[in-house]
Amino acid sequence: MIRGGAGPWHCPARALVPPARIWVIPGNHNYYGATLDDNVLARIVTEAGANLAQKRVLTFGNCRLLCCTLWTDFALTGDPEAAMARAGMGMLDYARIRRAEGGLIRPGDTVAIHHDHRDWLTREIAKPWRGQTIVATHHAPDAAVAGPLSSISPAFASDLESWIDAHRPDYWFFGHTHRPLSTRIRGAPVVNVSLGTPDEVPEGGQAELLLRGLIFPGA
Repeated sequence: MIRGGAGPWHCPARALVPPARIWVIPGNHNYYGATLDDNVLARIVTEAGANLAQKRVLTFGNCRLLCCTLWTDFALTGDPEAAMARAGMGMLDYARIRRAEGGLIRPGDTVAIHHDHRDWLTREIAKPWRGQTIVATHHAPDAAVAGPLSSISPAFASDLESWIDAHRPDYWFFGHTHRPLSTRIRGAPVVNVSLGTPDEVPEGGQAELLLRGLIFPGA
């Protein structure tokens, strides 16, 4: 299971895992140079022999993974309007991704997707399941794993502690920030399992980093 990397399809895991066993959770960079259209990404990923996991439930033994990009709601530091304005000016997402109907996306577009994805997670996690439930997203769910907070931090993480408290997933895996941070929120390990950009990965260290999110069904 891979969180999105640079470009529409950049997946170093292909050197370690057969593409047919790879599930791609789109990240913000995967939409660069294109539109916010998961059908386009699905076609690209399928042509590469892999699988797209956007708003998708994957099951492995007694584990279920609830997978989506999530984006953020820009409310992390308490002033979503200011955070959206800052992101609109400084984040490449809003200069490199287009709306399907034309023009560049704005923070309000990704906020709408955040709420859609969060609603989907809420519906799916409420369905009965006797095993482990793992939430896997691109964006981070809490300030504790966002690193030092700044005016741009709300573009990387949301404050979903109350959601985690209410729904109690067993794990939450995320990426996006490239910071190998982890914590526990209401007992659930929240872990950054992103690989990072090529210059952030030690030579020969890809396999070790990719296995940070390894879960053994039944464990």
